Amino acid sequence: MQNNNNNKSKLANNIRILIGLIAIPSLYLAYMIIVMTINGGADKVDYFEWVYAFTGFLALYIAVTGKKLF
Repeated sequence: MQNNNNNKSKLANNIRILIGLIAIPSLYLAYMIIVMTINGGADKVDYFEWVYAFTGFLALYIAVTGKKLF
């Protein structure tokens, strides 16, 4: 019985795939930020780029787990 409640609170698979596909550019940006930070260029990264990369990780979490945030 509890499994039915868990499935209802998760996102549909097609929505999860769509979120995952939309998150790909921000994950690529996150990779570039990590490489720039390792090479010592973290001061050249703007705050918007950090937020955009974090949004990509958040979208990846939602796509993998299927949990709704609100």
